[in-house]
Amino acid sequence: MSITRIITNIPSKKVPFVIAAIKADKGQVLEQFPENGNVTIIAEFPEITKSPEFPANESIEFTWMNIARQELDIKEVPGTGSNPRIEAYHATTTLGSKTDAVPWCSSFVNFCVEQSRLKGTKSALARSWASWGKETPSFTPGCIVVLERGKPPNGYVGFYVGMDGMNVQLLGGNQRNTVSIASFDSARVIAKRIPE
Repeated sequence: MSITRIITNIPSKKVPFVIAAIKADKGQVLEQFPENGNVTIIAEFPEITKSPEFPANESIEFTWMNIARQELDIKEVPGTGSNPRIEAYHATTTLGSKTDAVPWCSSFVNFCVEQSRLKGTKSALARSWASWGKETPSFTPGCIVVLERGKPPNGYVGFYVGMDGMNVQLLGGNQRNTVSIASFDSARVIAKRIPE
């Protein structure tokens, strides 16, 4: 079984972003055609017959999100110094205690997951999270989202908090050298992971 959706009045310059969002949600574009200066897209999505273990419900959230929120505004130390808190994030990976000059988005996710008494990846590579736990069919509050960033093994990882138009909002570390909430193009999403 599948669900067909008709999306109308899409400005031409937004069409690639809409198509990327459809694909991110495991849909496929059946047809697209111009209409009154804009574009209409007919898309088909697989029907979810079984609810995921952690349903997409705003009242349900992973325990690591409380930990992650408490870390908001942790920043790198300018110059030659290093923030001991970011060094503690690195200590949850095989890197050990490194300075805050070393990329730390995956270290931050490992820290939060392990503080919630689950096992992380122990890796400082963002893409290590693409095979952690299991894939969730939809964005679930607090799920771990992996983004592409340049060529592998480069990537980015953070916790899903919502959507900002066609962008995905993530609470993550090393976002402009701080723990913050930032928006990213949803076309960059390569994995949405939850625990087994």
